[in-house]
This record gives sequence, structure tokens and C-alpha cells, in this order.
Amino acid sequence: MKRILFLLGLGATFGAYAQVEDMEAAKKSAFLAAKTMDEALINRHYDDYVVYNHPKVLEQVEGGRAGMAIQVARQIADIEELGNIITAVWPQMPETVIDTAGEWQTTLQQFMEYRLPDGKIKSETTIIGLSPDKGKTWYFMDAAGRQLKDLKELFPTLSSKLVIPEPKQAQFTPDK
Repeated sequence: MKRILFLLGLGATFGAYAQVEDMEAAKKSAFLAAKTMDEALINRHYDDYVVYNHPKVLEQVEGGRAGMAIQVARQIADIEELGNIITAVWPQMPETVIDTAGEWQTTLQQFMEYRLPDGKIKSETTIIGLSPDKGKTWYFMDAAGRQLKDLKELFPTLSSKLVIPEPKQAQFTPDK
């Protein structure tokens, strides 16, 4: 009897360890997907960039994925026409991944640097990552300035455990 209880306890320990390992792998896969998305934006590979937009978001855009790629390219061209250039975009490793409603969910801080005619701006935003297939595929959406309850209108399965920090003021550093 003691041996059976020991084996059950051992199984529970390994099961808990496997879950931790899965969540560690999930954090890494979310980070790497966000990094790949950010690199696609910087390298002007807009078709690759929009792959990381959630299909529900793409449904809202005229022309779907191709239409979104065109819109992103246009927005980048518009800001560059004003002398503003995105010089860097990078994510931070997520702190937690939540397994809810059959998908993994997380939030990541995303940083962006812009070059302006008279200085630099560094901004920080929060993106939400959703994986319907346990970390193989990640989709992201910007949560900047939005409340979780508002995002739940389009994504009702979003976990109430997701933390979206208050937006931070962008920091401007003037040229000397």
C-alpha cells in the first residue's frame, strides 16, 4: 500500500513538473513568435508580419490578410513620410502563460524605438498572445489603451487572469 501511494505521489510530482516544463516552453515559444513578428515588421516583410494577427482580427479587415499587409505597409510609409522611422521592436519574455478555454494565453511587453527628425522615442505597449494549439502557433493583438473587458467583446474566451498594465508614456530623447 505504501508503495502504491509512493508511486502515485511520484506520478503527481512528475505530472506537475511536466506542466511546469510545458509552461516554460510555452513562454519561450510565445517570446520567439513575438520576436519573429517584430523582426518581420522591421525588415518590411509585411506578409510575414500579418501572419501573427489573430484570424478574428483579419476577418475585420477588408481584404483579410492581404488587406492587412497593405494597410501596415501604408501606415509605415505614412509615418516615414513625416521623417519618423521605426528603428527597433522587441518583446520581453512573458511572465506567465494561462491554459484556458482550450488555448494558451499570455501578455508580453513590447518595446519600440522610433527615430524622429529631432530625436528618438522609446515606447512600451502590451500585446496579448493566443495559441489555439498549445504553443505551436501564436497570434498577437495590441492591448494598448484597451481594457480586458473591451477585448472580450471580440475574444470572449480571454482569461480574466490576464494582466494588462496601465499604458506608459513614451519617452522622448531630443538630439543634442
